[in-house]
Amino acid sequence: MPSYTIQMLVLGLESSCDDCSAAVVEETVAGPVLRSLVRESQDAIHGPFGGVVPELAAREHLLQVRAVMGGALAQAGVGLKDLDRIAVTRGPGLVGSLLATFSASKAVAWREGIPWVGVHHLLGHLNAARFAAPDLPFPALVLLVSGGHTHLYLARDWTSLQLLQKTRDDAAGEAFDKAARMLDLGYPGGPVVDACARAADRAAEPFTPPKFRDGRASWSFSGLKTAVKLRVERNPRLATAGADDPEVQGLCRSLQEAISTWLLKPVPALAEEHGAHSFVISGGVACNSRLRAEAADLAARTGLALAIPEPRLCTDNGAMIAAAGALLEPDAEPWIQNADADLKLGA
Repeated sequence: MPSYTIQMLVLGLESSCDDCSAAVVEETVAGPVLRSLVRESQDAIHGPFGGVVPELAAREHLLQVRAVMGGALAQAGVGLKDLDRIAVTRGPGLVGSLLATFSASKAVAWREGIPWVGVHHLLGHLNAARFAAPDLPFPALVLLVSGGHTHLYLARDWTSLQLLQKTRDDAAGEAFDKAARMLDLGYPGGPVVDACARAADRAAEPFTPPKFRDGRASWSFSGLKTAVKLRVERNPRLATAGADDPEVQGLCRSLQEAISTWLLKPVPALAEEHGAHSFVISGGVACNSRLRAEAADLAARTGLALAIPEPRLCTDNGAMIAAAGALLEPDAEPWIQNADADLKLGA
């Protein structure tokens, strides 16, 4: 085991959507070291609805938050009095979900006298890459892509994100979820579509990329969902054929290839324009095998240093919030802060 000088021990909490998570992270001179990570998924609860039901998510977080926090501390072998800081997601997200860990963290910080910091959710996703690449060269292009976000940022350090472009309508993760629902493959859609795509002998007919009047390599995924719907309507058996069907697998492969290709298309030009030295991909869709492989090829061609967190750190988790919170100044008066469903970067 390498020897580190511990600068700070941080408890990170995250409940912005449907995952309740806590982690204990050591911030060291060599970067963050993960001591524990506990994550309670609500996939089984929301699966029958094909998406997250905010009221159900919020209620479940209230039931989970105490055990999740306790589990992370126990797994790390530390107590509350050992902590140097508590970091929690302040927003954006579902406000009812956010309030579960947000309120609990303020109560614990007040009772124990522990410094507290609220963290922007997307800044957390950026810092998930610090666990594997603490010495990443900046500036960096940062693709944050999930069921709710498809944004490309320029980062000049681990605490700044400047928006370069975002999807003009739906997020890439939503396209995966809705396509999986139309094919009756289950929820969440990303992992099942990925599995089907990898099983395919060949891809189905490719999807036509969106075109915009300004000619930019931008993103739109609403039309992709419609295209999948039309193919299912033309061939109704796809809706019930299942994951082992070759045609379903071929359709999933085409869908996955389209999303990966579209996501990465703007990167080379923007990297050159902004003098980027590296490329970060994070968020739930960063788990996708095709995207990870194509990103590696792109990085090799362009000379960009590539950083993609391991899959368990791509999805919403307390570790990324702890890693970001370790670099931010604690709030002087956390008690007057509130969760913000539409929190802007820099707020």
